[in-house]
Amino acid sequence: MGTVTASGSSKLFDSDAAAREAVRAALAGLDGRQPSVGFLFASPAHDLGRALRAAREASRANVIGCSTAGEITERGLTHGGLALLLVASDTIAAHAGFSLGLRHNARNVADQLDHGLTEAGHLAAADGRPHLTSVVLTDGLAGTGERLVDDLHGRAKTGAQIVGGAAGDEGKFLRTVVGADAQSARDAAAALHVFDATRWGVGVDHGLRPTSERMRVTRATGNVVHELDGRPAFSAYQEHAATRGVDLTPQRASPYLIGNELGVHFFDKIERVRAPLSAGSDGSLSCAAEIPVGSMVSILDGEPDSMIHAARAAATEAKQSLGERRAAGVLLFDCVCRGMILKGKFQREIEAVRSTFGDVPVAGFLTYGEIARYRGRSDGWHNATAVVVAIPA
Repeated sequence: MGTVTASGSSKLFDSDAAAREAVRAALAGLDGRQPSVGFLFASPAHDLGRALRAAREASRANVIGCSTAGEITERGLTHGGLALLLVASDTIAAHAGFSLGLRHNARNVADQLDHGLTEAGHLAAADGRPHLTSVVLTDGLAGTGERLVDDLHGRAKTGAQIVGGAAGDEGKFLRTVVGADAQSARDAAAALHVFDATRWGVGVDHGLRPTSERMRVTRATGNVVHELDGRPAFSAYQEHAATRGVDLTPQRASPYLIGNELGVHFFDKIERVRAPLSAGSDGSLSCAAEIPVGSMVSILDGEPDSMIHAARAAATEAKQSLGERRAAGVLLFDCVCRGMILKGKFQREIEAVRSTFGDVPVAGFLTYGEIARYRGRSDGWHNATAVVVAIPA
C-alpha cells in the first residue's frame, strides 16, 4: 500500500482543541489508514506539551514537534496557529528520542537521541527498511545545534540522513520549546528516526547574495562572534544599517540581524549562512551556530524572486533524489529571515515547492536554523535556507 500523508492545521486558541482539530483534518486525508508518525509545529502562543499530548491521543501516532516563527501547510503560512503532518505507511519503522541539556552538553544529547538506534536499525534492515532519515528538532536559542548535528552524523551508519529545524518564538528570541509525545521543554532536542524501504529526498538552497565587503572573524568564542577585522562585530551591522537609513542599537537589532545574515565564504562561493540572533552590549553577535576564527564573512541579503527560485531548486534536488518514486508529502523547514523578506509573497514559495511535486500535502515551519546533512553535503546546519524533505509514496 506504500505511504500516504495528510496535513492539518488550526487557528483555535486552545492548544488541546487546536491539536485535535488539526488531527481530524489530517486523518480525513488518510482515507482510513492509521498514521504511525506525525510532525507538529505550533505557535509559541500554544502550550506545546498539551498540543503534543492531544495530538498523540487523537492520532495514536508517535509525534514530535516544536514552537515556531510561523507555521506552514500547503494552504499557506500562519502566525499564531498550529500545523501538522501525519504519515501512514507500511514501509517505515520509527524510533523516537528526546533529551534535555543541549546548550551545555550537545554530546550527551546526541547519546540520548541515539539510544537504542543501532538495535532498531538492525531490525529495520532485516525487515527490508535499510534507509534512515532522522528528523531532528532543536531549541533554537541553544547555539549548539550544529555541534549536535555533526555528532549525530559522525556516529550514524553510512548513507543516513539528518533533516529538521531549530524551534522559533515569532522573532522574540526569548524562549523556544521542543517536544516528543508527552514531553516538552526548553534547552532540548527531539528526533524521530525513520527507517524506510526507500530513501527520502532532500534538497537545500538559499538564493542570498553579499551586500558588504568581506570581513575576517578575528575573535570568536563558541557561537559568539566578538570581532570582525579587529573591531566589535556589531559595528559592521551598524554601518551596514546606516547606509539604509537605519539607526541600529543592540536592544532592537534582532530583526535586522535576522534579515541580513552572515555568509561564510569558501573562495568565491558562499559555503554556509549563519544567523546572528542578538547583539551584546560589548558589540558581540550571538549566532545560531559557531563561526570559526579566521573565517571570511559578508553580510547577505535576498530579494523575493531569487529566494523563490532557491526554494524551487531545493525541491527539484529533493525530487531528483527520489529517483522514479513520487512524493507522498513534503516537510519544509524554512528560515525565519525568508519569511521576513517574502512577507505576503511567502505563498509563492509554497507554490514553487508544490509545483515541483504536484498536489501533495506540505507541512513545516519558519525556523531559527535548518538541518540537512545527507549524501554529498559536508555541512548539516544552515541559516537563511529552504530545506525540502520529500517523503516517498
